[in-house]
Amino acid sequence: MKINVVSIAKPEKDCYSQLCDRFVKMSKRYAQLNAHDLFSSKVTKAQENGPESAQKLYAELLAPWLERGLTVALDPVGKEMSSEDFARLMADRSETTFFIGGAFGHSKRFLQSCDRVVSLSKLTMSHKIAKVVLFEQIYRGLTILAGHPYHK
Repeated sequence: MKINVVSIAKPEKDCYSQLCDRFVKMSKRYAQLNAHDLFSSKVTKAQENGPESAQKLYAELLAPWLERGLTVALDPVGKEMSSEDFARLMADRSETTFFIGGAFGHSKRFLQSCDRVVSLSKLTMSHKIAKVVLFEQIYRGLTILAGHPYHK
């Protein structure tokens, strides 16, 4: 099983990335989990031009990943689910790709192009925190599928 987490974010080495790296390492016994941060000066310029410009560029950057198995966008309007339901998203898939948008989130058009739209919470959280939560839930989901007691 291969799992991709693709986000519009500057690659950083901080306490948040260390936590994500820990979950990547722990997940290796169950799946190949990879993080891909996409960011350039074009993103900065698009964000300065406003939400529509930024979301359009995000969609262009993320588009090549839309052919990578089951595609799941993270968005506040998405479906909230239990950890067990989240695990079932990944079950019996050779590849799953999760998308975290940039500062202005995903456009409606991009969300419609994904197989699923999921919300991690109704709470507003920073992208860095959302990414840690996603990596932890991916690990939790993998342990649920494997029958490992981490979930208990």
